Amino acid sequence: MHALLVILFMIVIGALIGGVTNIIAIKMLFHPQRAYHIGKWRIPFTPGLVPKRREEIAYKIGNVIEEHLITESLIKEKISSLSARQAIENFISQQIQKLKSDDATLQNFARYFDIDLAQTAEDKLRTVIDNKLSQYYSEHQQEALKHLIPKELEAELDEKVEALTPLLCDRARIYLSSAKGEQDIYNMLDTFFTEKGKIVGLLQMFMTKESIAERIQLELIRLTNHPKARKIAAQLISNEYETLKNKPFGEVIDSEQYNNIKDKFTPLILSYADISGRVHQPLKELAPNLMEYVEQHAASWTTNLIVEKAAEHLSAIMQQVNLSGIVEEQINSFDLDYIESLIIEIANKELKLIMLLGFLLGGIIGCFQGIIALFV
Repeated sequence: MHALLVILFMIVIGALIGGVTNIIAIKMLFHPQRAYHIGKWRIPFTPGLVPKRREEIAYKIGNVIEEHLITESLIKEKISSLSARQAIENFISQQIQKLKSDDATLQNFARYFDIDLAQTAEDKLRTVIDNKLSQYYSEHQQEALKHLIPKELEAELDEKVEALTPLLCDRARIYLSSAKGEQDIYNMLDTFFTEKGKIVGLLQMFMTKESIAERIQLELIRLTNHPKARKIAAQLISNEYETLKNKPFGEVIDSEQYNNIKDKFTPLILSYADISGRVHQPLKELAPNLMEYVEQHAASWTTNLIVEKAAEHLSAIMQQVNLSGIVEEQINSFDLDYIESLIIEIANKELKLIMLLGFLLGGIIGCFQGIIALFV
């Protein structure tokens, strides 16, 4: 009976020693959280393992995650996977449909950047038009007008000028044959007789003013139909037309006139462009063909572009992100009590088994010690 009590006593003592030792060892992983000193001598095992090695642990965990867990090749593989591509494409398709259903406009996008797109675009267009027109005049003011007119337009103008002589002669004949033309001739003749006095008045001894006016009217009408008169008129018009075409652009229209034309021309272009209306017009109405194309092709095209560019620049992105550094920084920022609770929460079952193993091994060792003690 005495021997059994000795063995049981040794088992209990050994189990307590083994279990408590493991409990203390586990606690010493996290405590104390700072070093303690007696004078200048630091007490051993202070601080605990985790507080003492936290920076090293954080560095190692960061390296393990970057080099073995979240690696560049793994991310490339995941980005290029069918599921990732499908997810990206579905998201883009949803956004395109949202643009259509929400009647999105160009101004909607500009609002995110706090931009009045209509005013900005109008100012830019006005500046561009003004600069381009000023540059054009500066570069071409010494050139002959005919060199600036497009060939198709010049040919059309030539045809119009050739048709001008018959047109003018016909219009003159119609005017001269009219009652107004007859009256105008009579009035001018009357003024002529009045100004010339008695000498011209001698004509009235042979002809009345009415007959003279009628004779002049008939001669003028005949003149408009005479081939030679028409030929002379055509030659004069042609000469003036060629002279005009050979004049320098700056001589035909001087800078002041050009600026006046430009000042009137620019608002016309802006008015025709209707920028304000266009930037507030839904995209599906502003560019229906474009929206249809985007709806059919943009999702897959954009997905391929995103995956391609992401894979191409992933190495540089990983270096800039510095994943290991982020992990290290985050772990170092954690409170030690939080780290302790986190590790215990994760490894609670295993830590309990370690404590139980300490009690078990301590009890077994105590049993052997009790048996040995009986024979000593």
